[in-house]
Amino acid sequence: MTKEIRILGAAAVRELLDLPSCIMAMRQAFLLVSTQKAVQPIRTTMPIPRGSGLLGLMPGWIASPARAGIKVLSIYPDNFGTQLGTHQGALLLFDPSDGQPVALLDAHALTGIRTAAASAVATDVLARAESSTLALLGYGDQAGAHLAALALVRPLRAVRVWGRNRDRAVAFAAAAAAATGLQVTPAASVTEAVQGADLICTLTAAATPILPGSLLAHGCHINAVGACVPTTAELDVEAVARARLFTDYRQSALALSGELRNAIAAGRVTEAHLLGEVGEVLTSMLKGRTHPEDITLFKSLGMAAEDLVAADLVYRRATERGVGTLAPF
Repeated sequence: MTKEIRILGAAAVRELLDLPSCIMAMRQAFLLVSTQKAVQPIRTTMPIPRGSGLLGLMPGWIASPARAGIKVLSIYPDNFGTQLGTHQGALLLFDPSDGQPVALLDAHALTGIRTAAASAVATDVLARAESSTLALLGYGDQAGAHLAALALVRPLRAVRVWGRNRDRAVAFAAAAAAATGLQVTPAASVTEAVQGADLICTLTAAATPILPGSLLAHGCHINAVGACVPTTAELDVEAVARARLFTDYRQSALALSGELRNAIAAGRVTEAHLLGEVGEVLTSMLKGRTHPEDITLFKSLGMAAEDLVAADLVYRRATERGVGTLAPF
């Protein structure tokens, strides 16, 4: 019997995975993980010799929809600003009932959309309802995606963007303002960007902290997205210590979050400072915000369950609409 696999490139993934649907899918992914209906080994990374790249591997299984799969990403920070981008790769989706591979999807497009959608879910359950001033630290792909995603869950009125390259920050602000109709302004410093902000997203490749805890306004919410290996951190120890800390997957945060590991090593917090997973807040197993003055922090590390729920949605829509390329396999 000849088997076929559906190949879905970046354009097809972006066409089929709209943000509102992906936000709903990420709620489902968080719930699957926090109710023990997912298996996802902690992400492994392998440095590529004689270069500046990494190879990341993320296998997993989810119960509903029943899917298994693995995402393989190459991460090349030196590609920033080029047509290639810093993240490239593919997700191979399987039918776990018979082990058949059914789809191969562009992982860069999938990861970009689902990462912002996951932050939107965390923002929705942790940030104050009236939060409206957003600070974006970083101006790459994730900055635009997070602006679009957070605008769906909070009434944004003002957006500030900071990055190390002033010209790129100015260009991003102009393009984002034109695309969204929002007031988007470039900030000359991190301090200027986050002053009075009640929503903050850190979206950089910074190896050392760029966001000091002393700058955080009472009642703000932070999505810490950029640092994904234990040797990097975007927030300093003080920022972690001041916040009610939640994550996507507890085991990943304990193993991979440089912010949390630094705070523990400094003696400012213990592992118990990590209150739990966003899925546990969604199920009311945990309370997210306890007081309007609370500072809440979502440490996003990404997880296989997010990839699989999003990939299943894309695959089902592609099958229904005849999108993608069917190839013998």
